[in-house]
Parts: sequence; C-alpha cells; structure tokens
Amino acid sequence: MLRLPGAADLLDNADALYLPALFDDLHRGLDALRGWHLTPGPYVFPDMLVYGLADLAAADFQQAIGLNAALQLGLYLLLGIAMHRAAGGRSAPLVLTALAMLLAALFAFGWGLAGFYALYWLVYPFVTTFHFGAILIAAAVLALLLRQLDRPGLWPLAGLAALLLAGVLSDSFVLPYAAVPALGLALLCAWAPQTRHAALAAAAVVGTAALAAFLLQGWINPLNGIYRRQLDLGIGYGLSRLGGVLWRGDMAELAVNLGLIAFALLPVIRAVAVLRGLAAGTREIAAADRIAVFAAVASLAILLAVVLFGIFRDDSFLRYFQPWLFLTALWFAHLAAERVGPRPGLSLIGAGLAVLLVVGAALWARPDQLAARIQPPPVLACLAPAEPIAGLASYWWAKPLLLHSGRRIQPAQVARNGAPYHWIMNQDWAGQDWASDAGAPAFAFILMDGLNLHAVVARYGMPDRVEHCAGLSLWRYDDPDRLRAPLAAAKPVTLPD
Repeated sequence: MLRLPGAADLLDNADALYLPALFDDLHRGLDALRGWHLTPGPYVFPDMLVYGLADLAAADFQQAIGLNAALQLGLYLLLGIAMHRAAGGRSAPLVLTALAMLLAALFAFGWGLAGFYALYWLVYPFVTTFHFGAILIAAAVLALLLRQLDRPGLWPLAGLAALLLAGVLSDSFVLPYAAVPALGLALLCAWAPQTRHAALAAAAVVGTAALAAFLLQGWINPLNGIYRRQLDLGIGYGLSRLGGVLWRGDMAELAVNLGLIAFALLPVIRAVAVLRGLAAGTREIAAADRIAVFAAVASLAILLAVVLFGIFRDDSFLRYFQPWLFLTALWFAHLAAERVGPRPGLSLIGAGLAVLLVVGAALWARPDQLAARIQPPPVLACLAPAEPIAGLASYWWAKPLLLHSGRRIQPAQVARNGAPYHWIMNQDWAGQDWASDAGAPAFAFILMDGLNLHAVVARYGMPDRVEHCAGLSLWRYDDPDRLRAPLAAAKPVTLPD
C-alpha cells in the first residue's frame, strides 16, 4: 500500500504522527511526557501497545510507522481467524487467505477506479490512531461474544468487560464499533430460546461495561466530552456534509462510493432476513448470521452517530465508516471459508497461500523499504542546517518538523492567530532551549503555512526577512525576544483551531 503514489503522506501527517512524537519524547525519559496534551481519545489500547512494539523493533520513526502498519494488518488477519474459529469454523488458512484476498480486491476496486481518493476509505489498517484500533477491538469482542453464545463461561464475559472498558476509555468509537453491535447481537440472540441465557449474560456485561466506561470518560478524560460537544454541529449539518462527500461530481469517485456502500449494505440485508426468520419462529441464529448482524449494527450505529452529531466535514472523515468495510470483510471471509469447507487439499492450498503472503510481504515490504517511502518535507532543506534551530509552526507542521529533523528543529506549535496551541503536542517543546539546555528557545523563524498573516503581524511584528521555500513562506527574525516574549504572554488555545 505504501508504494501507491501519495499513500505515504497519509501515514506521515500531523494527526498520524501523534504516537511517533509521543514515543520520541518517551525515549528521553518519563519526565519528557509531563507537558503532553493527548488527543480527546488518547488511543492507549490497543494503539499505544501496538506502536510501542513497533517502536522497540525499529531504528527510527519511519521504520516504526511501517512496522506498525504490518502489526495492525497482522492482528486484523489473526482476529479474523479467531472470529472464524469462535463461530465454529475449521478452515483457518482459508479464512486468512480469503480475508487477505478480499482486502486486496477492495483496494484494487477503489484504486483502479478513483486512484488516491479511494485511500480515504481504505488506508486505515496501515495508519496509527485513526480508529483502526477500535476495529481490532470490535473483532476481538465479536470473537468473544460468539464463544459466549456457543460455550458460555466466565472467561468470555470477563474478556468482553475488559476489552470494552479499556477500549472505550481509549477511543470513544469503540462504542459504535463494538459495544452497540455486541449489545444488539446479544439481545437478538436472547430472542432465540437456545441461546437466551448466555445472550442475556453477555448483554448485561456489555451494557454495564460500556456504560461504566462512558461515564468514566468524563472523569478520567474531560477533554473528550468538551471536544465532543464542540464537534456536535447538529443533524442538518451532518446530513449536508455527508451528502456532499458521498455524492461526487467525479464519476469514478462516485462509483467507488456507491460500490463500497453496496458492499456495506450486504450484511444489513442479511440482518433483516435474520429478523424476519426470528419473527417467523426460528429458534437459533446461525453463526454466520451472527457475524452479519454484528457488522450491520456497527455500520448503522456509526452512520447514526455521524448524522446525529454532525461530526462529518470532508473526505478525511470517511475514516469513521471503517466498520462498513472491515467488519463486513470479516463476515465475507468466514462465509467463503465455510462455503469451501475444511477439505484437506484446499486447506493445504490455503496454508500455502498464507505462507506466500507472509514471505512476499517480508521480501517486498521490509521496514527499511517502507521507511524509504516516507520522505521528509521539502521545506526541511531550508529549516534544518547543521546547527539546531527553533521556531514557530502550525499544528500541521510542528510534529513533522520535529521528527524529520531528528529534533534539530525545536518547534513551538501555534494556532492560526500565533498563540500557543496546546492540541496533541508537548508544550515543553517550547519550554527550554534544547541547544543550550538553559532558558527559553532562541526562536528564529515562523513557518507561515496555515497561520493568519494579520494576526501574526499584530502579535510578533514584521519579520526581518521573508524566504520562500518549497512553495511556503518562511519569516526570519534576528532577535529571538521578538518571538519569545509575545509567545510567553499569549493565552494558549486548547481546542481545535
């Protein structure tokens, strides 16, 4: 995927560099984390754990990004196997092969028709902290719920509670991705006499854990509630923006949208058939149908959340609809493996294809090869001489400059009006000069991209020189105090600017 033109940029923007920057500070000791302002959803579990493993094994953050992508995809495939086995399947190699081929087919369909635009739908198994961790939790919750429905016991229930508590506290999207569909599936299975007791126990655990985590969010992470209220722009706005993004003027992009929506609707159609069967007296829901119901409820839950709260603004917000594709893909892979069946010859073929997949990925996508695709921004050539330098930059530039320069650039992240911007960053980056280890940084530039010219001039005055580098305006200041004093006196901006 990283070899696709422009794909690496989606793994290397300021949002995606949250964990790389956090771990880069962690390498300098726990004290270096004191000034951190985490995201409203801090992505502690599983995202920090997965990236932490990648960071341990990698030589630099570029390699860690590639390893993290491989780990996330690998976990998704393994959880697909776990779900298949929990549903009574006996064709692990086949479900692995089917799931990998299905993902490849989705990429081929999207990229073949619309090129880069399709990545707004599909790139998330390879990106840190864009809610794919919630998809992994959803797959694990589904596997545990399927096990509980067929073989009820204490451990599946304990696993469900632990996953939902940790997941919701780390990322609110675990609620529509995992908690709501798990509760919906459990209540639906309680309708069927043969699974009633196990399903009611699961529903009680899921509902209690999800509610407890939701209430704890306001106490542990109050920023989450503040941010959620700021994002709530209402049903009208949500519908208008959603319609504007999904209905495209470009016919190829529209075809991708309609094709992927049709794919996501298949488990919804199957779930309706399941409901009709229960109404007609069916006494049990088949395992494959349980997976379909889970995927359908997750897809509808996130759609409802997006519309009700108006949290949809542009193409990048298509990331919210990951259940439409990645949970539906789990259902399809299970169906394919079950349809083919555990035939000895085909199982060997599936195992062989799975081995070829792993070996091919290891040879064609080594960490150093993937890291080479993540290029430093061109403006770095103007900003990163041999000697360290400090300056002011917007949210979209602070973390890339810090990481790609190897900390030779000391950034102070500022809002559009030039005030300190304490949003998904470490305020201590602007606290003490890294070069001299004494006093405030000797700020020497402002990278103007994304900043308001008139507000910056009003706060800091006109620059001594203006340079143009890689299409960006770079303001140079000879006297560090012209930047230090106004920056220190300004009230920080703490919510999205």
